[in-house]
Amino acid sequence: MGIKRLDDLVAFKEAVAFKVEVYALVRRSAGADRDFRYRDQLFDAASSVEANIAEGWRRFAAPDMIRFLRYATGSLEEARVRLLDGVDRGYFTREACDGALVHAARCGAATTNLIKSLERFRK
Repeated sequence: MGIKRLDDLVAFKEAVAFKVEVYALVRRSAGADRDFRYRDQLFDAASSVEANIAEGWRRFAAPDMIRFLRYATGSLEEARVRLLDGVDRGYFTREACDGALVHAARCGAATTNLIKSLERFRK
């Protein structure tokens, strides 16, 4: 039958869950929340994942969607690395990040699988 709505796409749902977890982690850490440059870069990367998946979804053509899904995976990796940098900075513990990192891994896997499935329709 296929996915009819963006909100039903696993990659998108996991991207949103990742972003929300990241926002909550930063808000709970006074140091991270006050480090405006760090916070803004992390928030931009985390929010870019779902935004790029959504933009690709609206492009309809497989090559365009694949391009935006690849942007999303790049943003996801940037956000994941920045989140772990927050551990190095002492803003969070690794354990506190585990929920977000699980969503990141699921989002990455779902996005990669979606790219693979769309490559069959590439012209």
